[in-house]
Amino acid sequence: MVSSRVASALALGAAAISPLAVAFTSHGQMIQSKTVLLHAAPTSATSSDTMTSDSSRRSFLSTIATATTSAAFIPLQSANAAAPLTQDTARTQWKSSVTTINSLLKNWDNVGGGDAIRKELGTANFGSGISPLYQIEKAFKIIRDDDNVDLVEFTEQSEEFLACLARADTMAYSANFAGGSGKPTPPQVYIDKARKEVENLQTIAKSISALL
Repeated sequence: MVSSRVASALALGAAAISPLAVAFTSHGQMIQSKTVLLHAAPTSATSSDTMTSDSSRRSFLSTIATATTSAAFIPLQSANAAAPLTQDTARTQWKSSVTTINSLLKNWDNVGGGDAIRKELGTANFGSGISPLYQIEKAFKIIRDDDNVDLVEFTEQSEEFLACLARADTMAYSANFAGGSGKPTPPQVYIDKARKEVENLQTIAKSISALL
């Protein structure tokens, strides 16, 4: 017979590991990945079981902890994973990003609320389509390796671009939670602040493009 402690551990382990673990992509989408269920083989109490009970319990509980952690952090395996960036594809992504920024400002009044702005900025994914600004930092890393690019100047400008992008995202995100009881800040205040940051983003983008 299995001791009461081991039986309890088996019950906790079974509860901790779900047949389907839900993982979230950086786009906010959900995927479901099958996990491996742990099966305990039937055992019978013997003298050798008694002698090694402590080590067996430690081993079993360690396996439970590892499997539970693995279920919670399943790496994203996309069937449509992008190929490694090259100078050409990185620069193409950058040019598309500049176009997206210009279009966003031009059509600002018709874009929508905070979530719609964040989608254009590539900081959140709602619906179909992915903004070229999504993971633009990866394109920056490829471009700056070009010997014809001023490494110091490009690094400074790209870092400022990413900081400005983060500020724009923060303002747009805050617009989603503005309002409410008391003396709330109207959502439009944050929308206007987001626009100011996107305008700054456009200015920095022009400086970066001039380096290429």
